[in-house]
Amino acid sequence: MPLKTCSIAAALLLLVPLAACNSPQAADTTATANVGAPPVATPSPTPLPSPTPVTRDETAPHSAAKQCRFAVDGKTLLDGRCQVYPMGDGGYTLNTWSAGKPAQSHFAVVTTRADGKADATWNKDPDDDKAMDPLGTVTLQDGCWVNARTRICAR
Repeated sequence: MPLKTCSIAAALLLLVPLAACNSPQAADTTATANVGAPPVATPSPTPLPSPTPVTRDETAPHSAAKQCRFAVDGKTLLDGRCQVYPMGDGGYTLNTWSAGKPAQSHFAVVTTRADGKADATWNKDPDDDKAMDPLGTVTLQDGCWVNARTRICAR
């Protein structure tokens, strides 16, 4: 046999096992060989960061010093600077104790309603730290919440 024919025959002998490795039959024997093997844990994909940052309003409401006036049944309980804590949609707590109990320690809470009016309560006892005493329904007039019993202003 000439040398060239031997080289081709040798090359074919080397390629036959390689071709068998890529055949479907070879893949099937590999698959059935792993049936009894324990499952391999694959890591879950890591979520990609959002291309646009999410912004949140994390600023909590805080009390601010304002000019206040609070009168009940014709008696002025507060006329001067006080701390006012916003409660959303126009409601607030007037004369909060956020910096300790103030000298004039009566305070009022105005809770707005959908109809444009509000409900007002106060602490009739100046040592009480809850505004559980009702003042009734109030309406906004000239920047103050008022009714026949009370006038609550924070400007």
